[in-house]
Amino acid sequence: MTSHQRPRSGAPVGSRPWVADALAEHWDVPPNSRPRPLRSDGTAPLSHTAALWRVAHRGRDHVFKVQLDREAARPPAFHHVKGRVLRACRDAGVPVPVPVPTTTGAAVAEHDGHVCELVPLAPGGASGRPAPDQADAVIATGLRLRRVLDGLPRRVVDDLVPLPVPPLVAEEDWRAALDDGVDRLLPLAGARDDAWGGIARTALEGLERARPLLTGSSPDVATPPPGRRRVVHADLHHHHFLLDGAEEPHVVAVLDFDNMTVGDRLLDLAWIADTAARVRGGDAARARAAGRFERAALREGLLAPEELGLLMPLLVVHAVPVIVDIAKDILERDLLSPAWTGYLDLLDTRRRLALHRLLDPTAPASQGTDLPRTEDDR
Repeated sequence: MTSHQRPRSGAPVGSRPWVADALAEHWDVPPNSRPRPLRSDGTAPLSHTAALWRVAHRGRDHVFKVQLDREAARPPAFHHVKGRVLRACRDAGVPVPVPVPTTTGAAVAEHDGHVCELVPLAPGGASGRPAPDQADAVIATGLRLRRVLDGLPRRVVDDLVPLPVPPLVAEEDWRAALDDGVDRLLPLAGARDDAWGGIARTALEGLERARPLLTGSSPDVATPPPGRRRVVHADLHHHHFLLDGAEEPHVVAVLDFDNMTVGDRLLDLAWIADTAARVRGGDAARARAAGRFERAALREGLLAPEELGLLMPLLVVHAVPVIVDIAKDILERDLLSPAWTGYLDLLDTRRRLALHRLLDPTAPASQGTDLPRTEDDR
């Protein structure tokens, strides 16, 4: 079906009638199932390329996901590989929701040219400012996931290599994006006196602060040696760890393997450290969380001492093209989406520079920064 054709139901793609039609056709969900937009603590999940709906199916709640941006969709072969990885994780005790097969037995369906998936709804919720015991749970589960991915058969790696993540920004080269963001866009942001200009300026100033660290890396931190190339989740931020509300918290689900790729295995470890270091309680709590991550990763043989100083530079390098593209949306394209503030918080360079100093005490003071205190830090 070509992009200009009208959806078969006549309803807009991603609307409730369209979702109900897709569910009925591909999963035999009754048309009167009344799917509703997925909410977490009253807010929509952080995504601008997909829509998520909550739907009852066979006695329990599920999440229906439709990829709205066709350019962001992965090819069918990817979902076969993803299914193998998810089953390996589940068999090893990592809590991952496995997609419900369609009526034809496929992992996903294509409806009006849009990739759709149905997965069981996991209990619990994500925390952007976890308590210390929640941060510990993220560390434990994240490291367990990394062990599983390290142990996948070579065939899985080989099958995933020709299925890269589609490009979602205009400039993927991090060095070119960094120079453009700091040298050209930052002055544009500084010339604006509105709130959006301030948002872009803060994000770009973080990159300006990080530039000496990133450009001084030798060899290029974004080019891993062959021994570090493994299957990586590549997106282990706090939205993708669901925690239960028990007195002894544990992770009940690790979500969204759709950015899974073959890359630097340190990227997942960097994300885990960054997510745990969002802990509430101020500088002392962040230092303790970083220390617990470091000790656990070293003890389990997932990280070498000399790799600690690579984690945050690697994570920042991967975020640079996205941060700069959001700045372009604000400053040049006049696309002022409420989602941008959530993404920029997720990718906050200042937080990562502060964490870099905790993980690598030999880093000069110029490679770190202090974070402003929030109510959660009290």
